[in-house]
Amino acid sequence: MEKFGLMLGKEGYWDGYDSNTNPNIIDAFSAAAFRFGHSLLPTAVERWSKAHKFISSKRLSELIRRPYDLYRAGVMDEYLMGLMNQVAQAMDDSITQEVTNHLLKKPGMRFGLDLVAFNMQRGREFGVPGYMEFRKFCGLPTANSFEEMFGSMPNSTVYRYMSIFEHPNDVDLWSGGVSERPLPGSMIGPTFACIIATQLSYARRGDRFWYELPNQPSSFTPEQLQEIRKVKLSRIMCDNTDLLDTIQIYPMVLPDHEINPRVPCRAGIIPSVDLTKWADYPDTAVPQAQFVSNIGYSLLKK
Repeated sequence: MEKFGLMLGKEGYWDGYDSNTNPNIIDAFSAAAFRFGHSLLPTAVERWSKAHKFISSKRLSELIRRPYDLYRAGVMDEYLMGLMNQVAQAMDDSITQEVTNHLLKKPGMRFGLDLVAFNMQRGREFGVPGYMEFRKFCGLPTANSFEEMFGSMPNSTVYRYMSIFEHPNDVDLWSGGVSERPLPGSMIGPTFACIIATQLSYARRGDRFWYELPNQPSSFTPEQLQEIRKVKLSRIMCDNTDLLDTIQIYPMVLPDHEINPRVPCRAGIIPSVDLTKWADYPDTAVPQAQFVSNIGYSLLKK
């Protein structure tokens, strides 16, 4: 985070905009690196009650194909509760068959589509260079033989590569990236970490409307920035669900009585945004606008 300038400020402004930085999305990010989450997909998606009790589960392939549960009152909240309580999958080269054999499977059919095959073909159609090219780009050791790949990923994966490819340079970026052993304190390996951090750095430094920038017509006041910095995902979920009464401070981490306890949404422990910091008062109000409904725009009175 520090190496790529991605640490968000705790107070004041960040004046790091660079007009020469291109914030467009790089293909390696969109076609491979940011699809690491496919490894985290569960075989079944769970529903939990407002009391944090398991209700039921549904196969992921069925939910993707027929998401009609979500139209029933309260069920969306129950799936959100499930996301907060269901144990996450490990980040590795093992992908659930729900998306490798049964993705968008039609009724009556034994098999569906294969998300991993899509990922591989997408990278090739985009012209994304191979895994070793991005190891080189990121300043990481490359391999001239498969034996040199032992240690950076499971041995079983390297042996599979030996049976498929002629040379390590033939390994596709997505496949190699999801197979890497994660960095300490991270769920992804060094190659994907480098690509994702590079892209996010471009997106921050090249965005003239980045929320932390000063001296722009769109800039927030220091007081507004401090309110934005108070926002937590747990607060957003409390404010936008109907059933949720208690939630852990970090909702996508399993609850723990000491380091991640569940707290009541209404107890004031999870801070709320003070929207009065955005209020317009009479001495700063914009001119009164008259809305013309038939053409859909406003005319300012003189």
